[in-house]
Amino acid sequence: MTVRFFPGSRKQKTSLIEGFLSQHHVAHELARPEEFASKAFHLGTDPAVEVDGRLFVDPNVDALKKIFHVD
Repeated sequence: MTVRFFPGSRKQKTSLIEGFLSQHHVAHELARPEEFASKAFHLGTDPAVEVDGRLFVDPNVDALKKIFHVD
């Protein structure tokens, strides 16, 4: 599973996603700034997670649990 994390300027949501990935030991890579420009949505404000090519913008904890199959 390939997971890339796109941080956003909304610090609370970004911290929530970072915390989830760390807590559940999800191996991920931080997307580089030049990769932000290639995405079709407005990056910079909302954080996003890309899992195997599928992009999830501003997911909450419940969505992250479903994405990563965590109980």
